[in-house]
Amino acid sequence: MRWPRCSAGTPGALILAVDGELIVGSVVAGFDGWRCHLYRFAVHPGRRREGIGRRLLDAAERRFRALGGRRADAMVLEDNALAHPAWAAAGYERQPAWRRWVKRL
Repeated sequence: MRWPRCSAGTPGALILAVDGELIVGSVVAGFDGWRCHLYRFAVHPGRRREGIGRRLLDAAERRFRALGGRRADAMVLEDNALAHPAWAAAGYERQPAWRRWVKRL
């Protein structure tokens, strides 16, 4: 099985929820020494509403605090309406004034 590079380059950044041999949730908790970023947060559709996502975010936030982080952020697509209530329930607030700038390489 191939694992994302972050698992080797940033120990502890890839946080998995595992049930037996099945990965039921994941989040990447990236920290660059200043900013705490959450990426690729997902819970298996058949396992939602079991607290898995909350435990994943709790683990990510513990990691950030241990590294000296003071604020976490997550990039969530505007069209991902299913995710918006989950982030709000976890205490995250939308920042409508910000937009992401990207450049394809």
